[in-house]
Amino acid sequence: MKPFIRWYGSKEEDLEVILPLMPEKIRNYYEPFVGGGSCYLSVNADRYFINDKCKELMKAYKLIDGGYRMMNIYLDVLNNAWKKSDKMFDTLKGDILHLKFLCDVGKFSDRLELSKAVAEFAKKIKYSGLFDRTLTEKESLIMSIAHNLVNEILEMRNKDDLKEQMVEGNLRLGFKTGIYDYIVELYNDHDQKDSLKYAAFIFIMNYSEKGLFCTDECGYFCTQYAGKRYNGVFMDDQIIEIKSNALLKKLGNTEISSYDYLTFLKRQNIDKDDFIFVDPPENAIEDESPYTQFNDKQHKMLADFLLNKTKARWMLTVKESNYILDLYQGKGLRMIPVRRRKHYMIITNY
Repeated sequence: MKPFIRWYGSKEEDLEVILPLMPEKIRNYYEPFVGGGSCYLSVNADRYFINDKCKELMKAYKLIDGGYRMMNIYLDVLNNAWKKSDKMFDTLKGDILHLKFLCDVGKFSDRLELSKAVAEFAKKIKYSGLFDRTLTEKESLIMSIAHNLVNEILEMRNKDDLKEQMVEGNLRLGFKTGIYDYIVELYNDHDQKDSLKYAAFIFIMNYSEKGLFCTDECGYFCTQYAGKRYNGVFMDDQIIEIKSNALLKKLGNTEISSYDYLTFLKRQNIDKDDFIFVDPPENAIEDESPYTQFNDKQHKMLADFLLNKTKARWMLTVKESNYILDLYQGKGLRMIPVRRRKHYMIITNY
């Protein structure tokens, strides 16, 4: 099975190295930092226990496990809207290019004048064929599309060397960013029903920059759209996975929780026949997301648990550093470099 959601730090591309190193027979499988679940979804065990500190992510797992029919319907609506937005842009492309031309020749004195013209244009778009009627808060959608088109038009102003294909690509990016931002608003609505809120959550995570879940000081999701390379990417495969009997069966044999990693591990009755797969955050993007930060103190507490407080077999995937080597070297462990990732390694106690 493939992950149904993008999540920063995914090990999907490393499975060819990770899976052959896992034990052949696993009674209980524990994963304290499950994220997108690429390893969890690929391994066989008698029973599974998965955890992640991000409560929103684990709520999505639970809703899929519960067979939320309306969430699946909304996922189809959002995916279809993403596809239809390309066709809609193609029909509007000439008018949008004309607005850019008027900006280039000085028709608009400032951003405000351009914004008014683009907003008037956006009001005339027929959005009824894009989203289900119950999802189209027209004013919000108009503002989102207009704002992002204005950004792209102004970004290209006075750049005479841009090729026609690049100009069109940038304008398409503005249009699709407007759609993405609108779906972010659906997710950020605190009064939103769970079926739509978590359909929007799964959607925006699959299109967010690097699969990062970031929130602002008010708790609103704020990760930007991943950009042009995702304009023509659709969620068909992920939706098939979400609706599959195989995923439902696996989730039905899984205990899902959302604690910090140490609380999760200490709550379990983990024995020598069990297996713990540990893939802590890479700590690569400081201060952007609480789910990508894992400091030396946390690594030390994790090492203490793995080395001294469990009888289970375990595997740790981690970026190599002098600090990590000091924690684990000389303890009779296997330390295997991952060639695809520079300065990355797998450590096992078996």
